[in-house]
Amino acid sequence: MCRQNPQCAGNNRKRRFFDGKAPSRFSRLYEVHKDKPSQKYKLKVGSIHGLSNGAKFNIYTGSDVTSLPICTMEATDVAGFELTLMPIFQDERFPEDLDNAWALLTETSHMSEPKLFMASDDRLLPVSDALDHLHTTSPHQANFTLTDVRADAYLEVKIENDGQLGFTILDEEITRHGLHHIASKAALNFDTAVQVLRSAAHFFHHLHSSMSIPDIEKDVKIRFWQLKQAASVFSYRTATGANLMEGGIVSLEIDNSLGGEVYYGVEIVNNTSRDLYPHVFSFDSSGFAISACSSFSN
Repeated sequence: MCRQNPQCAGNNRKRRFFDGKAPSRFSRLYEVHKDKPSQKYKLKVGSIHGLSNGAKFNIYTGSDVTSLPICTMEATDVAGFELTLMPIFQDERFPEDLDNAWALLTETSHMSEPKLFMASDDRLLPVSDALDHLHTTSPHQANFTLTDVRADAYLEVKIENDGQLGFTILDEEITRHGLHHIASKAALNFDTAVQVLRSAAHFFHHLHSSMSIPDIEKDVKIRFWQLKQAASVFSYRTATGANLMEGGIVSLEIDNSLGGEVYYGVEIVNNTSRDLYPHVFSFDSSGFAISACSSFSN
């Protein structure tokens, strides 16, 4: 029973249970524990949760965060499911006799934040204002940080000949597949810039968070197959041909002249010692959209 994959069926299966909201990744408390062999303080949270070296935590005596924190620590040696806490300031030390301590995430590492490039142009002031607005009003959300080095950026914002905002993709994880520009343009105003920057930063943050989990990449195997039609309504489609995933990439060329539907399936093999429940998402780089995937068909 403990290895069952919990599911929800019925007309409301896409609603969150009890109409709850998705928890903020910045509001969760993590219990601090001391690793006896190394005598270091650790959290059972890591890169699989979107964290990286340099993330900052306030440490509290208990789960009540309305009191003043006893110290501030930052993440080091971030692994897939664990990280080590180290004091930020030399005069701060974690109390040796404290058994019931909790850590509150207050700041992610700037290394994990997506970077944005735009030329020095007064006409781009609405974009600069929108970026400042997002950092002020949503400091705990994924936001762009400006960079003067174009090669370090994931996205470039510029003004097209028609006066609208255009977007050039600079992220090599996307450009190596041949996509360099966003076909859609946006109006050059503050409100539109806020919406675009918020969506794009969210997209790039989660895209790269999913690529920084070596434990998963090493021990979880993913295969992509074309499926052949089931023999009867009481059986399932089965894999046919070779594994279409090479080097983590699947390239598909669909011949519509053949007619009919072509089905594909993903096989996920868990070789870890943990019980993992996959959630598959599709990242649409042409429009910075993320959607849940349950099936593939064409």
